[in-house]
Amino acid sequence: MLSMISDWRSSGKSKKTYCAENGINEATFYYWFSRSKGEETASGSFITIDKISSKHEVEVIYPNGVRIKVEHDLALVSQLIQLY
Repeated sequence: MLSMISDWRSSGKSKKTYCAENGINEATFYYWFSRSKGEETASGSFITIDKISSKHEVEVIYPNGVRIKVEHDLALVSQLIQLY
């Protein structure tokens, strides 16, 4: 679908002429064309993700109010949770 739309754009022909020459139903081609607009914008754009901190900390808060901050270490966090 997208390759056909791309081929049509580079051909410089009208949609009707392109469809007739390639044996494509015009309604189908127009459907592809309408779908291609959403896919082009979704797949062709990037978003910026800012890295807040390269240090990852996990804070464990116990019911009695004790707070313990440790660097991201799943084994240690697991042990701290089991202590309660």
